[in-house]
Amino acid sequence: MSDGELESKLEAVVRAHRDLQNLMAATDFGALLLDSGLHIKRFTEPVTNLFSIAPGDEGRPIADVAHQIEDADLVADARAVLAELTPIKRQVKSRDRRWYEMRLRPFRTGDGSTDGVVVTFLEVTEQRQAESASRERERQIQRQKSLIDLSHDPIFVWDFDGGIVEWNRGCEDLYGYSSQEAVGRDKVELLRTAVPGSSFETLKAELLRDGSWSGELQQRTKDGRTVTVESRLQMESMDGRRLVLESTRDITEHKLWEQRQHLLLRELTHRVKNTLAVVQSIANQTLRHSRTREDFVDRFSGRLAALSAAHGLLVQSDWKGADFDALAQAQIEPYTLENAARVHLEGPPIALSAGLATPFGLVLHELAANAAKYGALSREDGRVDLHWSVAPQDGERVLSVVWREMNGPPPKRNIKPGFGSMLIDQGVPGAKVRREFGKKGFVCTIDLPLRADAPPGTAAG
Repeated sequence: MSDGELESKLEAVVRAHRDLQNLMAATDFGALLLDSGLHIKRFTEPVTNLFSIAPGDEGRPIADVAHQIEDADLVADARAVLAELTPIKRQVKSRDRRWYEMRLRPFRTGDGSTDGVVVTFLEVTEQRQAESASRERERQIQRQKSLIDLSHDPIFVWDFDGGIVEWNRGCEDLYGYSSQEAVGRDKVELLRTAVPGSSFETLKAELLRDGSWSGELQQRTKDGRTVTVESRLQMESMDGRRLVLESTRDITEHKLWEQRQHLLLRELTHRVKNTLAVVQSIANQTLRHSRTREDFVDRFSGRLAALSAAHGLLVQSDWKGADFDALAQAQIEPYTLENAARVHLEGPPIALSAGLATPFGLVLHELAANAAKYGALSREDGRVDLHWSVAPQDGERVLSVVWREMNGPPPKRNIKPGFGSMLIDQGVPGAKVRREFGKKGFVCTIDLPLRADAPPGTAAG
């Protein structure tokens, strides 16, 4: 080989060495080159963050160098690579809690022989943190999903731009759809969701603007029932999707109860007004037909008591009606306290509607009061027989009530009927009243046609 060729090869070696040094200096990951005896041959600057070495440590055994790596045996791994010529890769942690991917490979010469080990360290701290955060988020999602699945409250997740994603047991119980039937379906299409006083598009706009929404919704179950629910919606972004967590509470019964209370209040207001009008009319008429103050107080108090007794029975039945027998006993009892057997009541069970119980109560009170003052109940051996029945007459059902007095003084017809007589004759709307003043005693018959749609056992005039 000539001197020129030798000089040219020397320059090439120098240039390659310089290029290698520049390359190693420019790299941002740690590289450590060990010879076959595991002595340091070369290293890059980032390695000094893990090993206490300096440029003058080349040739020093790596086993004698202090390092920051925890729970890893670099020497044992390097020997394994030299023995088996198989690369090793593992993640290691430094004492300052940073993570690195450590790789060990055999260092081969140009002729294919092994002349040591190349160890590289690539920091993966941020990658591990991201993976750890992702796993933790996945665990949280799984825990939340498990809680949702186990909850008996209706909770489901739907895609703001798509269909239902999750559907728990509470939803199956309330809406009747299984998870297989619900997942993937459009929420509005499946449940026929309606927003009272608004629209679902307006709801979605508010949800998109505020990130949450709460209020009442009307939804349809699988069997066709419409339920009112108190709903809470929360929107979350996840993996580029806009997901909505919706939890609901069935308030259908509560809303019906509110409606019933409202109707009851309206009905109560209406009945109070009517009752006050009746009381006012009774007071005026009683005053007009009373001779003295004491007579007025006595008559008015008795009629108010009769009105109160009828209303008491109606209240006990939630204003659905009053049993005729109970109504008659309540009106007659004050006049037969000493001997209840003086009055005989007989008739089938029949319920008077709220519209009939009050006037019938007043009529029975007037009959009993007159009997106590002027008729059969004014004598010790006097008796009253009250009989009622429901029978067809001229093609319609008629309630017949017969008041019959016995062993009383001879009955006298009033030439000028008073308010009591007017109550008996005109008190029950639609009734035909006959009063007989015979030798055997006073008889009053009241016939009341019943509505064709009134159920058997019910008197609704």
